[in-house]
Amino acid sequence: MSQEQPIVSICIPVKDFDVNPLVLALLKEIRIENLKAEILVVEDGSSLAACAKNEILSLEKEVRLFNFPQNKGRSAARNYLGHMARGKYLIFIDADSIPVHPRFISQYLANIEDRTILCGGRHYSPLYKTENAKLHWIYGTKREVLQASGEDRTRFYSNNFLIEKSVFETIRFDETIVLYGHEDTLFGYLAKTKGVKSKAIENAVIHTSMETNEVFLSKIEESIISLEHIIQQRANYPKSLMQEFTLWNTFDKLKTYRLLWIIKCLALFKKPMRYSLVHFSGPLVVLDIYKLILLDTVLKKQ
Repeated sequence: MSQEQPIVSICIPVKDFDVNPLVLALLKEIRIENLKAEILVVEDGSSLAACAKNEILSLEKEVRLFNFPQNKGRSAARNYLGHMARGKYLIFIDADSIPVHPRFISQYLANIEDRTILCGGRHYSPLYKTENAKLHWIYGTKREVLQASGEDRTRFYSNNFLIEKSVFETIRFDETIVLYGHEDTLFGYLAKTKGVKSKAIENAVIHTSMETNEVFLSKIEESIISLEHIIQQRANYPKSLMQEFTLWNTFDKLKTYRLLWIIKCLALFKKPMRYSLVHFSGPLVVLDIYKLILLDTVLKKQ
């Protein structure tokens, strides 16, 4: 690793994924643009075979590799990378991404604003759309991409963002959230309560790893457990937390108007709904109802 102090540190948490294409794309820009930048990669409980694929990156002077023998979760991985980074600015990017713009890092640096998180967005390419991973692709294009490019331009997305290190250290991700999901929404909320705004810019990455319908649904189910954990801990956070979580907010409104009986009736069709989502990739309204059923189920155990 070069001893020259970097201006920006690119932080990439990895779990069983070949991150070479992403890192090599970033290295190409760093060298062409002569940027003062470093790339940090942490293997978060990856298998030995997966680690071996990425080990070759340690030969690159701009790259630093770290390894967690046991999976600690995305929150802990990001916090660790932020702590180890030497740059004034941090760019966090998911491992299964490829920048759309060849001057991806430069685009971020050109748009820096004081106490502002820049969110570059996500792009879903038809090249990665397959029949058994259709649900993920549909959800990504109709929900994530539209939310990031529509009226809600201040929403935080953790897959691709820049933040000043000193600001990041005042927020950090909640490491009690170990399972998949919702740690990013909570981070964005905590940033907002500290007077840090989020701003979307046109600097997207292509999401290159479409999960099968079964895996995608399993992650959705895992994310409900993460949301339940946040709900249980809500007393530890400032008020208005619920407004940041669409699913929780919807559930609470149904409860307020005594309409949860509708969800309980629909729960009779839980298995057919899941079958439809796995084998027919939707429709998304079924996924929305399915998530409400799951949330109702976990909250009843409180």
